[in-house]
Amino acid sequence: MTVETTPVVRATGLGKRFGRHWALAHFDLEVHGGEVVLLFGSNGSGKTTFLRLAAGLYKPSRGTMSVDGHDSVKERLECRRLLTMVAHDNYLYARLTALETLRVWARLLGSPARDSDLVPLLEEVGLAERRRLPVGGFSAGMKKRLTLLRTRLEKPKIVLLDEPFSALDVAGQDLVEGWVERFREEGRTVIMASHNLPRATKLCDRAIALEQGQNVWSGSGSELVEREAKAS
Repeated sequence: MTVETTPVVRATGLGKRFGRHWALAHFDLEVHGGEVVLLFGSNGSGKTTFLRLAAGLYKPSRGTMSVDGHDSVKERLECRRLLTMVAHDNYLYARLTALETLRVWARLLGSPARDSDLVPLLEEVGLAERRRLPVGGFSAGMKKRLTLLRTRLEKPKIVLLDEPFSALDVAGQDLVEGWVERFREEGRTVIMASHNLPRATKLCDRAIALEQGQNVWSGSGSELVEREAKAS
């Protein structure tokens, strides 16, 4: 897969403030089409804030964010059509079954799907036998597997993943790896925030280290592993 030269996500002088605290400050980043980028840093470093700004869930306090040339504030709907975000929290409706959840997502996307189309997706994440059970009784890992299916239903140009490996067993983490590799082959752009260096650095084309809301380092996945090993 060839990485495009034109940025599909661009942050310039980006800042986000909550009260007196700047979660991001003077943040610059360009992510190109077809690229897999890892955001790495301690809790509170600004990774999730950046993803939510890219997804249009937050408005910048300063600076600009663009998605495929669209301003994330002035053209929010155009940006949302281009991407999907799988957050660290699942935001599932506890009373809906797994199959009902997929039906709702499909309708919201404007493309109602038959159960015969949805059940194979549930089989892919090992939830087909539980498709008629309320998701409120699912384990954290099962909820994560179900939530990740949004990336398959929406087929976005840009995929934002916030801690995609958390709460998953080894099989689930392997599944995420396979999907990210598939996204790359399909030419999609992936930006993920993760603490799982063995998994994430193996997948990324580029790693970005954040500290106190700023971009402090950029390099390859293997270079990030070496950097963290020296720091420990």
